[in-house]
Amino acid sequence: MSTLPAAHNRAGNVRGFRIAGSAFTIGALSLLVSNSAFAAETAGAILKKMAENYTKAKSFQASIVTIQAGKTPDGKAFTVTQNEQVQYKTPNLFHKSVKATGIGPAVTGQMAEQLASRQGEIYSDGKIATMYVPAKKMYQKQPVPPNVVIAQLVDLLRKIPPANQPGLSLLPAAATVQGRQAFVIEFKPAPPAGAKPEDVKKYNEALKQVKQFHRFMIDKQNYNLLEYTLVTTSGTAKVNLSSQVFGGSIPSSAFAFSPPAGAKEFKAPPPGQGMPGMAPGGGPVHPGIGIKPGGTSK
Repeated sequence: MSTLPAAHNRAGNVRGFRIAGSAFTIGALSLLVSNSAFAAETAGAILKKMAENYTKAKSFQASIVTIQAGKTPDGKAFTVTQNEQVQYKTPNLFHKSVKATGIGPAVTGQMAEQLASRQGEIYSDGKIATMYVPAKKMYQKQPVPPNVVIAQLVDLLRKIPPANQPGLSLLPAAATVQGRQAFVIEFKPAPPAGAKPEDVKKYNEALKQVKQFHRFMIDKQNYNLLEYTLVTTSGTAKVNLSSQVFGGSIPSSAFAFSPPAGAKEFKAPPPGQGMPGMAPGGGPVHPGIGIKPGGTSK
């Protein structure tokens, strides 16, 4: 299991989240928020407006579907579909459920074990956060921090580059997503500043694997994030956010955890160890290459 990114980490450097260990942190989405007004739409201005929707929301609900398709090193095709349900209410109430299915090697052998470990639920009643992993029939409880933000529950939001990140561009053609007209912002990562020539060469070689760079589709009317796509020579990734509700009423019962029959509590392990399996969600949404949306390499 891996932990959420610290506030100073770059977007895209995490795989899922856990409740054991350190406290939750805001992550890179906070870098996008600004009170500046823009006379014309630019990639940076659109990202700022989008970020404000998620950082200022008093409550939030959404369905998120991630579809990853690719091939194993021996050339066998696979597809993984991950379905998430997210409910959140400020300052620290939340429920996230993750289910995943696979086709091909994704449902056999080691990949099947990884697929099972990505599934589960995590609840916070405002005092205690409880993570349940069905594959292990175990749950773990930890105190929840006083403040949690939506970007800590929606993995994709932490992968969005800062508004001033080099390589961002607003494409001239709009897209239609879920029947909505959307801006299309593309991000082409650049080598890290001060990188050695040999590292720049490796980085540029990795970029040759990209057939379509990171694209974020953002609603033209309300600036909600609707979709993310990436296409490489090794596979494709698509994340769709639907049924998004900002400021709606959510009953307190949605944030209460009841242990399923046969489930056992996993007590806190020694430092440096975590609960068996991963926390709900996790895994990359950028298949096949060592280039992350935040502009860094693996």
